[in-house]
Amino acid sequence: MGGTKYNRLLGNKYVRNYKNSLAYLSSTIKASNSKTEHYNYLQKSIIPTYHFQKSLQKLKIPKLDDTFDRYFRALKPLLSPAEYDQAKKIGKKFQNGEAIQLDKEVRELDAKNKSSNYISEPWFDMYLTARESIVLNYNPFITFAADPNPQQMNQAIRASNFLISAARFMNSLRVCKLKPEIFHLNPEKSDTVMFERLMRLLPESVSFYGAYAFNAYPLDMSQYFRLFNSTRIPRQNKDELMTDTSKNHMLVLHKGNFYTFPVFDEQNNIYKPEEIYAFFTQILSSGERAEFSLGALTAEERNSWASVRDHLEKLGNKEALNQIDTALFCIALDDCEVTDPTEMSHEFLYGDPTNRWFDKSNTIIINKNGHAAVNFEHSWGDGVAVLRFFNEVFDDTVKKEFVNTKTRPSFSRGTIENYVKKLEFNLDEKAKSSIRKAEENYRIATSRLNIKNFEQDSFGRKFAKNFGLSPDSIMQSGIQVAFYKVFKKFVATYESASTSAFKYGRTETIRPASMATKRLAEYMYNKKIDESNSAEVISLMQECSKYHNKLVKEGAMGQGFDRHLFALKYHATNRKKQPLPEFFSSHGYKFINHNILSTSTLAYPNILNGGFAPVVPDGFGIGYRILEKNLGACVSSYSLSELKEFVDALENTYDQFYDIMKKTPIKKKN
Repeated sequence: MGGTKYNRLLGNKYVRNYKNSLAYLSSTIKASNSKTEHYNYLQKSIIPTYHFQKSLQKLKIPKLDDTFDRYFRALKPLLSPAEYDQAKKIGKKFQNGEAIQLDKEVRELDAKNKSSNYISEPWFDMYLTARESIVLNYNPFITFAADPNPQQMNQAIRASNFLISAARFMNSLRVCKLKPEIFHLNPEKSDTVMFERLMRLLPESVSFYGAYAFNAYPLDMSQYFRLFNSTRIPRQNKDELMTDTSKNHMLVLHKGNFYTFPVFDEQNNIYKPEEIYAFFTQILSSGERAEFSLGALTAEERNSWASVRDHLEKLGNKEALNQIDTALFCIALDDCEVTDPTEMSHEFLYGDPTNRWFDKSNTIIINKNGHAAVNFEHSWGDGVAVLRFFNEVFDDTVKKEFVNTKTRPSFSRGTIENYVKKLEFNLDEKAKSSIRKAEENYRIATSRLNIKNFEQDSFGRKFAKNFGLSPDSIMQSGIQVAFYKVFKKFVATYESASTSAFKYGRTETIRPASMATKRLAEYMYNKKIDESNSAEVISLMQECSKYHNKLVKEGAMGQGFDRHLFALKYHATNRKKQPLPEFFSSHGYKFINHNILSTSTLAYPNILNGGFAPVVPDGFGIGYRILEKNLGACVSSYSLSELKEFVDALENTYDQFYDIMKKTPIKKKN
């Protein structure tokens, strides 16, 4: 009634105009909200991010006898017959003696612990109790490919886009709209909207089994929250990981200065692209270099750094340090203009210590030429979370270009200095002396490291598969053959396998040095390879591939031997406080854990390269990649002469592989 009377008073014409105005206003608001939501979120997944987490399988402890069988098989190609017999004798004694009780107790503890797995506590403790510097010893780097649009390789533009895309990724994660991490064995059936809608309907307690029925394997995502607002805090004897998701500010380093600014406005929306761009422009316009920068302290021996940090807090710097610790993540804007992959590897693995905070869980480093990389603290997580972040952010920056050459930095919400704030630190002479000492220690440590990159475009994954060869096996076999060419011996080799198919999974070790790779290396060293025997070499390579595939599958299922033996050692010494069993101080066990060849694969087109320092003084760190049509590696060593010889041998070996395959009329095995 009231509505009808009101219509008559105003007249139908005015009512129609009023209703039309309301409809227009409503559609405008919806469009505006839709646009804002589209900007704020990277993904709006049908399946909630952690939908599968509850029903993921628990990592199983390998059978004790299987563990020792694998241990003995891994040792055999590395030791002389006499050494091997002695190692096996000591191993059998432990296997049939003390190990039985230790294994029983580890399994009992694991059965009681429903919220974790048998290796989680020992593995976190290993990282957090390590007292050596995390620089070179733990933190790796992964370099982004250049933006396909050269105009986007401006430092401030790229920094702005990386931050916006990272904030969109984080928002999607926080509201559980980031797509769950799923390994699709049959993507035609499982990587579909129908699959997503069906999985969404399943209860979380059984969702894993639903995906499994489609030959799809959800992966653990428990590490993802540490990508943001997280830092490793130095403490005496054991560090701690802290995460504070209540904060929304960014940490930016430039010329040794520490800056913060908010990433979200009062409505919790990401600041506009031109505003983010203005923040970075403001920081880059500052020409002053910090006289004393705290960054190098994070590269110190951990107990020393813990002591200095306590002193800094007593000087009144606790709030400033908290601003660093709780920031979303860190972007380091470097002044260097290097473009050579090897020079960039040095910059991104360590670089200028005044412009780093190595304790931060996640740092994107961007140099003046716009080249960029992620350097991450390793204790909180492994490659799965970092690589997902890396790839999603890179793809988003390339597709969206929220900031481009047409964008003008603009900020009209007030004085920009009230938003972009430089952290100030109160330093006494003791603190300044500690910084000077840390910078000197850093220069000495990093000056010893040598890095060499190589790239070959003669062949890649596609070509290798024509011969029934696993691309990863090709790379690992090449490493074994090249090392034998130079050093005439076989050594402990480490390759990481993710166990993220299991709840709270971390990694297992693959041991690529096998009797198969030994036979291949010796044959290629002792024989002249030509068309008359190339088929025999291919056959040896296929044996390597077959065995390597077996090791990879076992590793991914948590069925290696390294983590199990490590858990027994940890249980004996850290929980039971008993003397170290003889087995763990034996030559065989120490030899296979002295990983002269430490390797990791980074086979993604968005990655230019990636790497890390050797894990032992006489070793090599090898970050390798094999893509569809090319391959390469970033290799590090503390011996320049050995590095040159080894990398030359690697390049020569992959050339040999290509020549052998090219001349051999062998089709892929069924």
